[in-house]
Amino acid sequence: MSAERPAILFDLDGTLLDTPGAIANTLHRVLAETGHGDVPDERVRATVGRPLTAVFADLTGSPEDSAPVAEAVALFRELFRRTVVPEAAALVFPGIPDLLRTLRRSGYRTAVVTSKIRPSAMELLEPAALVDQFDAIICHGMAERGKPHPDLALLAAERIGSPAHLCTVVGDAVDDMRMAAGAGMRAIGVTYGVASARQLTASGAVQVVETVADLARSLGREPSPPTAPAPRAAPVPLP
Repeated sequence: MSAERPAILFDLDGTLLDTPGAIANTLHRVLAETGHGDVPDERVRATVGRPLTAVFADLTGSPEDSAPVAEAVALFRELFRRTVVPEAAALVFPGIPDLLRTLRRSGYRTAVVTSKIRPSAMELLEPAALVDQFDAIICHGMAERGKPHPDLALLAAERIGSPAHLCTVVGDAVDDMRMAAGAGMRAIGVTYGVASARQLTASGAVQVVETVADLARSLGREPSPPTAPAPRAAPVPLP
């Protein structure tokens, strides 16, 4: 029987890729085109990271299963695919690829746990060249309930074969922290995405970091710097 291995479960938007700004801009554009252009920016940005049906229901006041919400979601995905997805490779936070490779070399299992549906997640992860760095990619709709409920995190743990108590969730949103708490997992919040350190801590983060380098140090897996060539010794003068 193989030994239990620890795992790191990563959120996608705002944790692996710098997409929150693009998401907010696309939300504003959809709202404007559907007659809701007066929604304040602060309110729009607060929804980043949630499932799109819930976002547009909240911002427009329509039921999640209504035609206006379905139309807004479809328009968002079309605009996002056309304007943001082509830039996916450039949106990967610096240091993330090295961190993922180092974690896997060190024996960690890794997974993505996202509120995106699978096609939307893959259209970012594939051009970003990150797919092969994960043992599982868990998306909205793959479990009965999405974030902040624990279902997606528990499904990820099951898929990769790591017990919940050996899993750490890394995310930039309060729903990531709440999901981890509900699943009995450790949570690390990152402030380079959406939520503030105070919000992340209040939602259950046991640690909050500001940069990918800080995250690597927190996980104890900071990539080693390139080895510099040894300096040449000065010649010893002959007697």
